[in-house]
Amino acid sequence: MNKLRNLLVIQFVSGIFIGLIVVIVGLFMTSALIEQQQIENTKLVQVLADNNITGDAKVLSKQLKDAIDLESLLIKDREGNQLYSFDDTSAVRPTLATLLVEVDLYTKPRTVATNSGNLIIKFHSSYAAVLAPLFDVFLGLFFLPVIVILVSFGLFKSFVKVTFTQTSELIAEVITKISKNKPIDNSDTFKKFPLQFGATISALKRLGKFVNNTLSEFEKSSSELKIEAFKDSLTNLPNRTRFVEYFESEIINSDKQAPFGVLALLRATELQHINQSKGYQEGDKYIKGLSEILSKVIHTYNGATIYRLNGSDFGMIIPNITIKEADSMAQNIHSRLNEFMRASELSAIGSTGIVSYGKDKPLGELLAAADTAISLAQTKHVNAWHIQKDSNLQQSSTSAFGNQNWRNIIDEVIQKANVTLLFQPINAANRSSKAYTEVYSRFKLDDGQMLPTASFLAMAEKLNRVVDIDRMIVEKVFEIIKTKNMADKFFGINISPASAHNDQFMIWLERRLLKEANLATKLIFEISEFGLQQNVNSSRRFIDMLHRAGSRVTVEKFGVGITSFKFFQELKPDFIKLDGSYTRDIADEKNNQYFIRMIVDLSHRIGVNVLAECVETQEEKHVLEKLFVDGCQGYYIGKPAPL
Repeated sequence: MNKLRNLLVIQFVSGIFIGLIVVIVGLFMTSALIEQQQIENTKLVQVLADNNITGDAKVLSKQLKDAIDLESLLIKDREGNQLYSFDDTSAVRPTLATLLVEVDLYTKPRTVATNSGNLIIKFHSSYAAVLAPLFDVFLGLFFLPVIVILVSFGLFKSFVKVTFTQTSELIAEVITKISKNKPIDNSDTFKKFPLQFGATISALKRLGKFVNNTLSEFEKSSSELKIEAFKDSLTNLPNRTRFVEYFESEIINSDKQAPFGVLALLRATELQHINQSKGYQEGDKYIKGLSEILSKVIHTYNGATIYRLNGSDFGMIIPNITIKEADSMAQNIHSRLNEFMRASELSAIGSTGIVSYGKDKPLGELLAAADTAISLAQTKHVNAWHIQKDSNLQQSSTSAFGNQNWRNIIDEVIQKANVTLLFQPINAANRSSKAYTEVYSRFKLDDGQMLPTASFLAMAEKLNRVVDIDRMIVEKVFEIIKTKNMADKFFGINISPASAHNDQFMIWLERRLLKEANLATKLIFEISEFGLQQNVNSSRRFIDMLHRAGSRVTVEKFGVGITSFKFFQELKPDFIKLDGSYTRDIADEKNNQYFIRMIVDLSHRIGVNVLAECVETQEEKHVLEKLFVDGCQGYYIGKPAPL
């Protein structure tokens, strides 16, 4: 708009300038015209004066006025005496005449003498009749360029507006095609563009190519990111997000009339135990081995998919098979798990729960039913499976049956003290550092079959029997120390938060420690950081009781929560054991090194020793010792084993 306004001003000034030039030229032409007329009138006056025989001035003046329009007339005799005078210059002259006078282009009075010389005539012609209409012409000549320019500008502006409006619509049409990723190189739309917009067409074509290339790269990158986002980094299997998306799109919202099949969940029950006793590297190998086994079995079924839902759970969707066929599949998985168990020297691998699905069964309900089936499978035998035929947990009687089975198993273990203890040493960093040997529990049935530790403890806590389990373990530790004559050694016993916050257990443990006062000083009770935070007051009372009895306390899994050091100053633990996630690959993790060094410094200031678990390589041990931890525990130091 500014440029159009400037163009209008320039054209307006140009119009005025052209008008002035036309007027000036017209003035000169008019001046020449009246000058020529004055010359003609002079000749006529001369003729009339010479033919005046009488010499009468009045007669001559009358003849002159009749022949010529006069503005002024003066007749004198030879001696200069005025014989006749006429002057009409006082009348209003035409504007054009006044303008000519101002620019000194108006004619001057002329003087004529008769041949005899007896009369002298001075006159000036009047040009009012000529100049009056010429003024209007001059005005027209002056304003005509301005009017023409203004009209042309208006037409030009209107043309430009229409052209740009149409071109804008065409550009919008092209951009719409570009946004829809349609080819535009040979588009008929470009033929409608005015010729003046050739550069715009080229720019739009370049824009189209750029957008198409960018969109292609973006779609490729988006697809890659989607694949990465839906993939488990360890096993390269699709993750839980992809599992939910697939189930909703292919089953719940499927176009098929009645999709059916089975959903199988396998829980890697030994993952936590392997991570603690053998290290995370062995845990990763365990998970990878499981994923390979399940993939081989599942991929024999048309359209079957497998997912890693979380750290220990695998989900499998097998379409178009019946429960009977699912039982055969479960037997195949079971045999392969047994082979893997023997090769890995493990007491168990995992349990499988199977449910049938349909379009009318919500995913949450199916997962709950499959989880119940896993619990039931764990009550049968190692690496067992269970097919849950009723997916409605509210109406399922098998859920109660599973809990009752577990209750019977737990009661049997407690009554007969069917627990085996394994011991894993903690290596002190130097002679002044304090360390001990941690006790691990393994539970078994009468026939010697080992129970999955994680599942056993989880069910014991669920059924409110974990306090009895902790009592049994403490008694077992006392028994081994006495029978093995190991009263000079220090042992760490894991206590569940439920037991630590149980008043009856605390009273029992205090009496038991006071009774075995010589052994109480050799015991270190380990409680998780998260467990302590669940009930701070109960945790403080429990730790104070242990200190009164001469025992010590370790806060394990330290660093997972957000506990402040003020909290530990109040609780006054003797050790903190860093969570394995901080010590794993510590040589390459500068942030973890900084965190551990800070924890060590702060802990030592308040008299707390710092231990590191899951130490699996010499390099990790070396780095941790340089960070001044007081002790290291892990597969590199020593694996859990009987005394």
